[in-house]
Amino acid sequence: MDKIKKNHLQPTGNLLPVLGLILIALFSCTTKPREQNISKSESLPAEPNRVEVMVLERGDFYREIVSNGKLAAIEKASLYFQNAGTIAAVSIRNGQTVQAGTELARLQNDEFQFNMKKAEVALEKATIDRFDALLSMGYKSLEAEIPPEHLNIANIRSGYNQAKIQHEEAVYQLENAILKAPFAGKVEGVTQKAWEKADLSKPFCTLINDHRFTISFPLLETEVHEVTAGQKITVTPIAGLLPATGVVTEMNPRIDENGLAWVKAEVANPGGYMEGMNVKVSIKKAVPNRLVVPKQAVVLRQNREVLFRYTGGTAYWTYVEVLDENESQYAVVAAEGATLEQGDTVIVSNNLNLAHEAEVEIE
Repeated sequence: MDKIKKNHLQPTGNLLPVLGLILIALFSCTTKPREQNISKSESLPAEPNRVEVMVLERGDFYREIVSNGKLAAIEKASLYFQNAGTIAAVSIRNGQTVQAGTELARLQNDEFQFNMKKAEVALEKATIDRFDALLSMGYKSLEAEIPPEHLNIANIRSGYNQAKIQHEEAVYQLENAILKAPFAGKVEGVTQKAWEKADLSKPFCTLINDHRFTISFPLLETEVHEVTAGQKITVTPIAGLLPATGVVTEMNPRIDENGLAWVKAEVANPGGYMEGMNVKVSIKKAVPNRLVVPKQAVVLRQNREVLFRYTGGTAYWTYVEVLDENESQYAVVAAEGATLEQGDTVIVSNNLNLAHEAEVEIE
């Protein structure tokens, strides 16, 4: 029995070396990649600060006044039918461009035609009666030299003056049965339809000449003396259309109860501008001999304006004072104790987190 037990325990002793080798292999597999990752991360170089720069020059700084206004067509008319009646035809639609003299709509004109014929007959009869009256005065023809007082007597006795006025009225009514465009423009506000009674209390349509617009906009009383008639402006629609250049035409010489002065300007339509469109108005005035930088060049450090000068790959922190600003630029000078001159190279990008004497590279 002892011999049998001894042979049964022998394989257990032989497994120990094998288990040791397996553990060593597992340990080496788990540690080598970690060591390689650590060595790789330690060898990566620091990412350099890449910046854009510009060279400072003295020049004109454009002081900017910004306001808001609405476009209003210089030529605009509400068109009414002059006669009562039923609309026979509507020849246009909203948004359509028409030329001067284009027929927009017409009324049924049978009644006006009858009135016209009656007026023509009455005028013919009065013309004959006037001639008879002149014959009774001894005149043989209308071409004779007739004194004005005799001709006036003949006109009154024959009813010629009244017949002529009635004829002119009939012609006027017949012509006004057709509504025509007084000038070229776009049609707006058509609501009445054919076979409806013409509504004389409201315009049949509005005609807008959208080639040129006026803009009325306010200025603060502190800005009034910066603007003069004839000064150029830039008009930018809030709708995102292309800006256009206009000119100041009027300045109301009064400050209202809100402390505002109202100004008018004119601008040509470059395309897409519409009546009533909201626009931003920018008025710029050149101030000479200024150091001008883009707004992104100036950052705040300790609640003071700072820009960075670039010299030999190093960024130098420089305090500045902002003299003026417009939408995209500052006019600056060096603060007390700092230096900033024409010809200096300044950093204009990636400067939010820069430190004094940081190493940088130009993009």
